[in-house]
Amino acid sequence: MSLEDIAAAIPRLIAARVSRVTLTGGEPFVHPAILEIVELLVRNDLSVTICTNAVSITPEQIQSLRRHIGVGVNVSLDGFSADSHGQFRGDRCSFDLTVTHTRELAEAGLLKGILCTPNALAKPSEYEELYDFARGLGAEYVLMNPLSSFGRGMKAGRRLRADELTMRSIQTDIESLATPADGTEAVFIRFPNDRRPLSGCVAGDIVYVFVEGDTAVCPYLVFAAKNASSKYAPDEFIAGNLFKDDDFSIRLDSYGFHDRYDVASNSTCKTCDIKGSCGSGCPAAVIAAGGSIGDLDAEVCPRVPAK
Repeated sequence: MSLEDIAAAIPRLIAARVSRVTLTGGEPFVHPAILEIVELLVRNDLSVTICTNAVSITPEQIQSLRRHIGVGVNVSLDGFSADSHGQFRGDRCSFDLTVTHTRELAEAGLLKGILCTPNALAKPSEYEELYDFARGLGAEYVLMNPLSSFGRGMKAGRRLRADELTMRSIQTDIESLATPADGTEAVFIRFPNDRRPLSGCVAGDIVYVFVEGDTAVCPYLVFAAKNASSKYAPDEFIAGNLFKDDDFSIRLDSYGFHDRYDVASNSTCKTCDIKGSCGSGCPAAVIAAGGSIGDLDAEVCPRVPAK
């Protein structure tokens, strides 16, 4: 996206009551106008989070960003060694740069969280080190989300996905370290689950704008719909185009994902003893598995035995 595209779209974002913007990629810090984009968003009272691999960021960019209120940075770390993180990212030199620049972001008061994709290249103990690193820097959270069967996980999932035993070990070890007093929350997305109620679907609350302007009510629904086994077309989850639709905010408001679909229409959810506290999981995961929206999210449902 160009600076000019974003400038033209800001009134539509404001009309749609957007208050927070996350810049992702690709890699935002190789965009030639990244600092101007952030400044433009902040000037229009939009808080900004940037998701980065922290390899290409420069000291000058860090100093520029720290001048703004409401700007934070999430850094991706997928292991805690050059062999694991570097191999997963395709560049063994990237690990040292990422760690160094993450420390610099923390010192500048810009570090928000650490994003992690647990994978088969790292030892489970590395994730304890990663959490301890994030906690020492004062990160708000460490969010761990394994490779899925959609998005970038479609091709790499079978080969690089951490197995169930590994993910259980990671969660147990980190939970034994983390305390509320740390101030660094450990967030486990779609880890093996035997007991916890599921989170709910937020499609429509957190929307995703693709580079050409098409706006998804949830990017994962679009990615999942591209699976060969999907029963849905990707554009079924596109509410409008940020750049082309003058009535963008109306289209977004009127889409109503949860008016169109009942994500818990299966018999297990309807009769479940924890349905009052359970959000029924992720419809994108159901689509990726070849199911229909409303089917049970069996991969993480705590009421499905012997997963």
